[in-house]
Amino acid sequence: MIQLLSSMLLFGGAVLHPAIATAHSWYPGRCCKDRDCFAADRVERLTDGTLLLARGSIVVRVTKSFPVEASPDGRPHFCVWDSGWGFEARCVFLPAGA
Repeated sequence: MIQLLSSMLLFGGAVLHPAIATAHSWYPGRCCKDRDCFAADRVERLTDGTLLLARGSIVVRVTKSFPVEASPDGRPHFCVWDSGWGFEARCVFLPAGA
């Protein structure tokens, strides 16, 4: 009974938050530690090649030498960790040609 209730709660969470459930399903474990990976709602390339990626109030700066991976869904994504100085990029996924 408890297992059934747990399954129902997990399924309900996926239905209520499908973007989170779907997005986190493909992020590599080395990048994602629960809910710290996001589809970017803003991407800006600065003149020096630095990328700014944002999701709401979470903004990271990524140097042009940072390793960027191909995005499996064709949208920009990033994973972060809190360095104590703010959010830092752990992984970045960009569409081909971006």
